[in-house]
Amino acid sequence: MQGVGPGTVLGGRYAVTLRTSEGTHHERWRATDHTLERDVVLVCFAARSSVAAAALDAARRAAGIEDPRLVRVLDVGTDQAVGFVVEEPLTGAVPLSHLLQNGGLAPDEVRRLTGEAATALDKASHRGLHHLALTPSSLLRMPDGAVKVRGLATEAALTDTDGLSDERASRADAVGLVKLAYAGLTGRWPMVAVDDGLIPAGRPVGLEPAPTIVGGVAAPSEIAVGVPNDLDLICRMTLGEGGRGPVSPGDLALQIAPWPAHQATSDGATGIGLHGQSGRGSSGATRVMPAVAAGSGSAAVVGAAAGSASRGREPSGSQASTVAFDRVSAGRAGGSAATGTQAGTGVGAPGTGAGTEVTEGAGDHAKRLSDGVVAAAAAAGGVAGAIGDRVGSFARAAADKAAARAAERRAAHDDFDGEEIGLDDALDEAPTTRLEPPLPVMHGESPEAPSGAQARIALAIVGLLVVVALVIGIQNVAKIGQHDGPATAVTVTKTRAPSATQAPSTTQPPAPTTTQPPPAAPVSITGGTGFDPQDGTESDQNVAKVFDGNPGSGWQSRWYGTPNFNGNKPGVGVLLDLNAPTSVKEVVLELPKAQDVTVYATDSGSTSSLDGAQMVGSATDASGTVSIKPSGPLRPASKIIVFVTKAAPAESGNRYRAQVSEVTVR
Repeated sequence: MQGVGPGTVLGGRYAVTLRTSEGTHHERWRATDHTLERDVVLVCFAARSSVAAAALDAARRAAGIEDPRLVRVLDVGTDQAVGFVVEEPLTGAVPLSHLLQNGGLAPDEVRRLTGEAATALDKASHRGLHHLALTPSSLLRMPDGAVKVRGLATEAALTDTDGLSDERASRADAVGLVKLAYAGLTGRWPMVAVDDGLIPAGRPVGLEPAPTIVGGVAAPSEIAVGVPNDLDLICRMTLGEGGRGPVSPGDLALQIAPWPAHQATSDGATGIGLHGQSGRGSSGATRVMPAVAAGSGSAAVVGAAAGSASRGREPSGSQASTVAFDRVSAGRAGGSAATGTQAGTGVGAPGTGAGTEVTEGAGDHAKRLSDGVVAAAAAAGGVAGAIGDRVGSFARAAADKAAARAAERRAAHDDFDGEEIGLDDALDEAPTTRLEPPLPVMHGESPEAPSGAQARIALAIVGLLVVVALVIGIQNVAKIGQHDGPATAVTVTKTRAPSATQAPSTTQPPAPTTTQPPPAAPVSITGGTGFDPQDGTESDQNVAKVFDGNPGSGWQSRWYGTPNFNGNKPGVGVLLDLNAPTSVKEVVLELPKAQDVTVYATDSGSTSSLDGAQMVGSATDASGTVSIKPSGPLRPASKIIVFVTKAAPAESGNRYRAQVSEVTVR
């Protein structure tokens, strides 16, 4: 990249030393922070490129998420024509793409890596951030086994793939995690589009592509050994037709939980390290090898085996049997036979010498028989090699599975150190000692009968209780029909009607009282979503908290570097649905911190435009309970917009958010 190289100092403190990777719009460099005297990683890109502004904004927002599984963003800035993002150094970290160079990982390790990454991305999604560009290079494993996810939000911005809604972005991250699990199990990358092409197949990542079938890719269990049923089912449902599978990283984490807390130490499904049993004379483990070097055909292997057979001995127990695939043409059959003969005699020479010497009388016959066997074996090996080379990746995977299962059975048999004995012999050698009968479940002795004195005491207690009950009952019966005391006299006063001779009384009617009209009844809010003039969405998942009746909770936007939302938009807010069209008379807001806010009434469902909206009122530098009333009557409207035009400080001095705790409409 122009303007960046070893020795370049960016931001007056970051000295560039070594480039580690290069992308379409960016480069990744190692650097040294001279101010704090520490190593850092710089992601550099042209400040005038089309993705620079989005990448810088995404990095600032990603820096606000505290999670040990996400690579921390330490600083963001520009220096002349170069924009840069400073990340923490990951000393000793190994990306998944490097871990898979020798085949798949253990299923438990795949489950752990995927689950930790899914949990981290689920936490980020609650803050409105997504990755959207997951590849094996995005997932790293530290020397202590910790999991790190690199490039949250920034990678998508740098590749210009961040234009998805929250729901679609969560689905895209879930699919990306399933692809990582598929690669971890098989060592191959599933380049397949999902959800009818809405989530593209992506670009090559440096791994062998997974074999494709009608409707997707082959299931992991068709390629690797020991794939758990749940992981296999998730991969088949997500990467096949129908748009099924997890809808978010959190959904995937729930489906694959639980996973081990520490790094798995066993070998993976396709890279099982099977070592021969030392100290045993049985045959060693079977190893599935790739094609042998040119110049030594399959006939050489078969010839060596034939040579050993002609000497009348088996290979040593420590020597492993090898299954090899090679291309042998029909024109090389003779040469292969010769090579096989040489291999047969050459292998036999270091043994007992039987490969080069024969006894008189039967020597010629034995030699001709040996040469015939070697030639036939060489020809058969050549044909088998030619056929084996035409077998695709499925055949090689099948050979891997067969070899691994055979080795497991052999290892299980070899681990038995006891003496094998038949059932009849075991019964004959069983001792004739008579076994004792089992003890009864209940004790055989019955409890002793109570003595006469004990019986009399018990009867006396029972009789006393009966007498007390009778006395209480008799007293209650005697009170039936009696009054608790004398009746209270009631005095009745009769009022005489006024006669005709009496002057009518003139009474003044009560003075009318002047009362204020009751306040307007609150209007129910039935739903809502975020409002952002730039992209139409702003922390939609928290909007319901502004009308849940709890002032302790509320909605807050993503964080920005300035109170005017980085100068990129006039403001953000929430769009709330009313239960019926209402002529708004008052809107009461609960604002936790001082902000500038304007309220509109509208019938439009747009989450990014104020066209046609009626302004109810506004407040400047307002906090606490804020009442906003219109200056005149308004037309009935079915929605209101609470639009914050100046944000309030949030977690620190350089982070600002729009914050609304509660909204009441009258």
